[in-house]
Amino acid sequence: MAEPTRPWRPSPRPRPDASSLPPDLVVRLRGLRSQLGGNPGGAGAAQRQTRNAYDQALVQVAYLLELPGAPLPELVIGRRVLTTLERALLEKEVVTAGLDLGITGRRSPPALGPGPGPGPAPEPVPPPGPVPRPEPAPQPPPSPRAPTDPRTVLVGEARVMRRRLDNYENDDRLWPTKVAEWCEDLDAYDGLLVDLATAFRLPTAMRPAGDRRRLLSEERSGIEAGLADVGLDLSPPPTRSDPSFRSPPSG
Repeated sequence: MAEPTRPWRPSPRPRPDASSLPPDLVVRLRGLRSQLGGNPGGAGAAQRQTRNAYDQALVQVAYLLELPGAPLPELVIGRRVLTTLERALLEKEVVTAGLDLGITGRRSPPALGPGPGPGPAPEPVPPPGPVPRPEPAPQPPPSPRAPTDPRTVLVGEARVMRRRLDNYENDDRLWPTKVAEWCEDLDAYDGLLVDLATAFRLPTAMRPAGDRRRLLSEERSGIEAGLADVGLDLSPPPTRSDPSFRSPPSG
């Protein structure tokens, strides 16, 4: 069977360069990343607000740079937060595209040049008191830690988020921001479930299609059951003394 005649297609245009980004967006992105510091996943109210603003600026930059696999801004802004894995991958792609986010490691201090030459050796002087004890032998430097498995980090974050969701459901108290915080944590938990389903290669039928990250109830239960089958239980008995639960504001 002969193949159909394919129409001529022009060569793909090159991707935009980092220098073409709006300067105010770049300055805002770097400033928010500097405020987050080394712990972008903190749970404080101010840290969470800064992280959400940073995620919105990050997906806009990734969209303007036409990075492969970057989520559409309208599917993130005002809808959900990025997971830790999504944020790290986008930052890596943005840096690779030529935009410095200021999160590289510290530079090592420059090596010092040789000092002045040795002078005349002083004459030995006998010690006035007892002979001092010899200095202890230097200890070998500690061996470097083995790299942490990203799947272990995802599992830990998912368990903490699941306990927080259980505390919301079991707490009968109401406060003005309870619903908003509950929905935000549920979106973050859904994103972690999707990442875990991908990392542990669960059946594709358990994952939502396209860029949708907010799961249906049956999809959420299916992924949790699939993770339980591979030995990952994300739903331990909830306790009121769990430190991950955010108490409602007083007053």
